[in-house]
Amino acid sequence: MTASLFGVGLSGPTITRAERAILDRHPPRGVILFRRNLESLDQAKALVGELRRCGLLVFLDQEGGPVDRLKEILGPSISFREAARRGVAQRAGELAGEACARLGASVDLAPVVDRRIAGASADVLGERCASDDPAAIARAANGFLSGLHSRGVGGCVKHFPGLGRASLDTHRALPVIPADRRERERDLTAFRLTQKRARAVMISHAAGGDGVPASLSRRTAHGLLRSTLGFRGAAFSDDLEMGALSAFGDLPLRCVLACRAGCDLLLVCSRIEEYGSCVEAVERDVPARRRAEAALRLDAYTRHLRRIAGAARRPRAVPRLIEAIAGLREGGESA
Repeated sequence: MTASLFGVGLSGPTITRAERAILDRHPPRGVILFRRNLESLDQAKALVGELRRCGLLVFLDQEGGPVDRLKEILGPSISFREAARRGVAQRAGELAGEACARLGASVDLAPVVDRRIAGASADVLGERCASDDPAAIARAANGFLSGLHSRGVGGCVKHFPGLGRASLDTHRALPVIPADRRERERDLTAFRLTQKRARAVMISHAAGGDGVPASLSRRTAHGLLRSTLGFRGAAFSDDLEMGALSAFGDLPLRCVLACRAGCDLLLVCSRIEEYGSCVEAVERDVPARRRAEAALRLDAYTRHLRRIAGAARRPRAVPRLIEAIAGLREGGESA
């Protein structure tokens, strides 16, 4: 059961013998794919098919714009900010969902619902952020999620409790978000307005005033998310290998701390050779009751994925999909 609390990354476009042995020994909930894993449509479909036959979910960060894992295969997709500005976020979600579905991916780790703030996220996250207005963000995000779901693909809003005010990139360093009750409420509004549709939230590594990253903080990952927001879905950690967590122990310890804090899915995106040690640490050092709670939430999210997949519209042929993606990006009509 403990291994099913993890999402892991692979090193390249095929599963190596060593990786296969690791996955066989500790079957995770799913595998997250990056551009290093995606060389062509046929290769990507073969890889995803192999993972799906092993009973694994397949995750992608297919936001569009700066974070576009399928750019080299299907052409560049419109950014979330541009889709929101033009009022086509639902169509962007439909096409992202079709792209994922055509590959066989189960979950798009999108959309971003962080506020766009000058001097902070506008510089760090750029076109990934839709707006500085929480209501506008929520409208675009709910549209994008509806589009994903219509194509049988799950979504995940991120990065809780908000990276809008962060002036550092969590891939490299630990940002500390200043304590401000009014601004925090504005940060939380888009999460509050999208949580029911999303069913999954990704927790960031930004720290609050106490200096503890949200992903490792019980006060945030459980108290703020569950008690204050009333969220009932699955909480995913951001990649636990990120530089923001460099001062918080080795990778197995970070996994333990994140699970204890309230993260249900623990993402280990590159260092699969350490994944077995992470599973063993969580098995040993996280109470069984907490592990069972996380597994139940992930099971519920997996059932949600099955339901929307069962009701999904069939994706169009690849040439038409490529044409539609380009048409939306360039300002033409596409749905």
